[in-house]
Amino acid sequence: MKRRQFLKLSGQMAVVAAFSPSFLIKPGSPPVEFDLIIQNGTIINGQGEPAFQADIGISGGKIRFIGRLAKDISRQPAKIIEAADRIVCPGFIDIHSHSGLELLVNPKAESKIRQGVTTELSGNCGGSDFPRKAELSEEAQSSWQELGLKPTWVDLAGFRERLLAQGISLNYATLVGHGTLRSLVMGDERRPPTASELGKMKELVAAAMEQGTFGLSTGLEYTPSGFAEREEIIELCRVVAEFGGFYATHVRSEDNQVIEAVGEAISIAEEAQLPLELSHLKACGQRNWWKMPFLFDLIEKARARGVEVTADAYPYTAYSTGLTVFFPHWALAGGAKEFLRKVAAAEERQKMRPEVEEKLAGMPWERVVIVDLKTEKNKPLIGQNIAAAAKSRKQDPFNFSCDLLLEEDGEVSIVGFGMSDTNTEAVLRHPLVMIASDGSALAPYGPLHRGLPHPRNYGTFPRFLGVYVREKKILSLPEAIKKITSLPAAKMGLKDRGAIQPDYWADIVIFDPDKILDLATYTEPEKYPVGIDYVLVNGQVVVDHGEHTGARPGQILSNPKKRVGVRS
Repeated sequence: MKRRQFLKLSGQMAVVAAFSPSFLIKPGSPPVEFDLIIQNGTIINGQGEPAFQADIGISGGKIRFIGRLAKDISRQPAKIIEAADRIVCPGFIDIHSHSGLELLVNPKAESKIRQGVTTELSGNCGGSDFPRKAELSEEAQSSWQELGLKPTWVDLAGFRERLLAQGISLNYATLVGHGTLRSLVMGDERRPPTASELGKMKELVAAAMEQGTFGLSTGLEYTPSGFAEREEIIELCRVVAEFGGFYATHVRSEDNQVIEAVGEAISIAEEAQLPLELSHLKACGQRNWWKMPFLFDLIEKARARGVEVTADAYPYTAYSTGLTVFFPHWALAGGAKEFLRKVAAAEERQKMRPEVEEKLAGMPWERVVIVDLKTEKNKPLIGQNIAAAAKSRKQDPFNFSCDLLLEEDGEVSIVGFGMSDTNTEAVLRHPLVMIASDGSALAPYGPLHRGLPHPRNYGTFPRFLGVYVREKKILSLPEAIKKITSLPAAKMGLKDRGAIQPDYWADIVIFDPDKILDLATYTEPEKYPVGIDYVLVNGQVVVDHGEHTGARPGQILSNPKKRVGVRS
C-alpha cells in the first residue's frame, strides 16, 4: 500500500492545515536555540484533523515552534531528527494499563515505550499499588521476593517518591483501586461494609485523590471488588466526583449478563454525577456476540442524557486473566486459602461446577489457554488449552482446572479467545472508544520475562495502526491517532499533552506509516514491534532508531482538577 493511500488525507495537507485554527503557530520568531528539531515530518496533531508538513522545535521539554524553519539550521546546537516520509504525532496515552511494580523492577518500561506509549494510566480493574499495609502478608512476600522488591510506601505519595527516586522512561498516572481499598479495610469478606468501614474507605479515596489519583477503578468481575453492591460504589464515586475525577470499571459481567452490567455502571456514574470509563468493552462468548449493538445503544443513550461515558478496548479477540474468573464469588469469599479449601472439598467443588460451566457456555474449554504457572512440574502445560491439558491427564476440564488451581496455589494465568472479529472492529471504530492495552510494561529479560504474556503487552498500538487502520481501513489515520492521544488526554483532564501544539509537553512518536506493525503473537508474545523510529518523552529521546536509549525522563502526573465540594 502506498503511503498516500494510507494517509487518506482530506484535501491538500499543507494548504488545509495552514488555515485550521488548531494549527496556528504562536506569533513572532522562533527561539534562537532549540534542544531538538524534528524536520520535514508529516504531522498529525492528534485532534482528528488533516496532516500537514512542518518542522518542530523543542526546548525545555516542550514544543516551542511548529512551522517551517530556515533551510540552513546547521548553526543550531540542537539535535536534529530527519522525519521525511514519517508521521510525527503525539505520544500514545494508554488509558488502561496495569504497570506499577513493573516500573520499579524495570524502569525502562520496555514493552510500552517501544510501542510509542509515553503516558500510562495504571490502577485499573480495582487494583492499585496503594494504599497498603506497611507489612506484607505471607502470600504477598514470595511474589515481592521474586521481583526483587521491598515495600517502602503505604500510599500514593510514597509510591511516587519511590518512582521518582529511580526515574522512569515514560509518564505515570494512576487510579485508586476499589478492590485494594476494600481488601485493606474489610479483607475478603463478602458482605456490605458497616458505616464505619464505608467511612474509612471514603477517607482513603479522598486521601488518594488529594495525592493526585485521577479517579476510582473497580473490577467487579473479580474479588473482593465484586463483593460490593451498587450503593457502596456510588458512595465512593461521590467522593471522586468532588475532586473532578472519573470512574473506570471492569463491569460485573462481560459475558452472560453484560447488558445488565453496563447498565449498572452507567447508573452508578449517573447517580454519583461523574464521568465513566467502561474498561475493555466487549461481549464474551459466542452466544453473547449479538449483544454488542445493545451495549452501544446503552452508551449512546447515556451520552444523550448528559452522562460523560466513554470506553476503551484492545485490538485483539482474546482476553487475559486468571483461571479463577470462571468461579463463583461465593466460592472466592474468604480469600485464596479458603477458596482452595473449598475446591479441595468434593461436595463444594461439585456445587461450583454448574456455575463455572454456565459462565463458559458461550466459550468452550478449548478456547482457554494456559499461559503462566508457578511450579516447574506444571510448566510443560503452558501453551496448552484446558481441554487438551485435561485430556492428557485423563480428566474432564472442570476437575483438571480445580486440581491445577490447587497445585498452583490458585495462580493460573490464562488467555481466553472469546470475542468476534466483527465486534472487535465495531468497538475499535466507535467514536466513543479509545484504544488501550490492558497490559503492563514488561521486558523479554529479567524478572518480567515469564510465561506467555498476552501479546497486547508488546503490540497493542502498532497493531491498531498497522492491522486495523492501514490494512483493514476501519478509520482514517488522523481519526485513529486521535483515539490514542487527545481523547484519553481529555478524559484525564490533561491540558498540555495529547496533541502537537505550542507549549505542550513534547511527548512525540515518529513512525513509518507503511511499516508500523506488531510482531508479538500468542505463541511468541515477547517481540517488539517494527516501524517506530523515535519516541520522545518530555522532549528527550527514549527510543532512537527503534532502540531504547536508557533515558528516564518520565514524570508522575497528578489529577489537575481541584476539589469542588465538601463530603457529607
